[in-house]
Amino acid sequence: MSHEANREYLETIRDAYGKSSRWDKSLILRHAMVVTGLSRKRIIRLLNGRNTIAPPRRAGRRARYGEDVFLHVKRLWLLMEQPCGKKLKVLIPRLLASYRKREPNLTPETERQLLAISAASIDRYLKAARVQRGLATTKAPTTSWYKTAIPVQPKDWNITKPGHAQADTVSHCGESGAGAFASTLTLTDIDSHWTELRATLTKQHKGIVGALQDIERSLPFALSSVKFDSGSEFMNYDVVSFLRSSGPSFRPNPIEVMRSRPYRKNDNCYVEQKNLTHVRQFIGYDRIESREATLMLNDIYKNYWCPFLNFFMPTFKLIRKERVGSKIKKRHETPKTPYERILESSAIPEGTKERLRAEYQCLDPFELKLQIEEKLKILLNRIREETKAGEPLKPAA
Repeated sequence: MSHEANREYLETIRDAYGKSSRWDKSLILRHAMVVTGLSRKRIIRLLNGRNTIAPPRRAGRRARYGEDVFLHVKRLWLLMEQPCGKKLKVLIPRLLASYRKREPNLTPETERQLLAISAASIDRYLKAARVQRGLATTKAPTTSWYKTAIPVQPKDWNITKPGHAQADTVSHCGESGAGAFASTLTLTDIDSHWTELRATLTKQHKGIVGALQDIERSLPFALSSVKFDSGSEFMNYDVVSFLRSSGPSFRPNPIEVMRSRPYRKNDNCYVEQKNLTHVRQFIGYDRIESREATLMLNDIYKNYWCPFLNFFMPTFKLIRKERVGSKIKKRHETPKTPYERILESSAIPEGTKERLRAEYQCLDPFELKLQIEEKLKILLNRIREETKAGEPLKPAA
């Protein structure tokens, strides 16, 4: 029976219970136990007025933070591209100065609670967005010359300075891999996690070489090695010879080219992770097949999205892992931005660090985010219009 039904039943037998003899009270209690399902002692207390029937109070301590605190947490979470609780915990102290300008009603007490809230409490109230899976359009080269010309590098555990990167492409082909469509070239530095993205209309070698040239000019360090998968967009003479070239008017030293083992995505785990968080969750799975939309996406990557990620978005970095019985225990360092890791590196010249500090002072994460959203809205509208214009007419029934 429900609480309301139990209350009504006990109210009807209260007077009769109070006027009954000891033997009759025992009979009434037995019947009440069968009807209500409550214990004998509980029914006695309720009939004598020493207890009330009410829903049990939720176990555990009272809530420490009010709804206003979680409202601000949610706003910060959405503005910073929905990071996990541990990353957002690190970001909040750095963002409060800029956030205060946009939220004049933010009280000192709310600020104190925002700084005190734990990563677990943040995760409890925020849920990550679901991401669907896309198509795999990477194809192996038709010849096997690269197997002897380009060495295999399975793991990258001994990297201690910036300049050693992994690269991969993400296809914007929609639901079909047929025809020409745009792709994103992702290059991630293993040590600092500095990531650069460039869009190219096709995976032909000219587009890949042009994207690599632009990325190399934007990096705050010189590339020493690059590791690809065995896709044909990388395993060709033009891309490999471009990276291995050096000279007075080119680059001081050639870039070492390596490849991962076929069908082993973990060999390129750093860039594979960025393909999801930096590309798929950002641009989605729409098909991009026009040069204008590709140029718009490239502008967003180069001037807005990459500065936002590299200067303001912290990432985890694995310190070590050890096997304990049948489990592997991993330990990560406190999340840091790629910009902070570059400043901490002794391999980066002081002049480059000063230039990065000056660039950081000129950037505002919230202004960047608003500009990214405006540019992205225009791009997505353009993609929708092109998709709608390209749909074939359906015959009349």
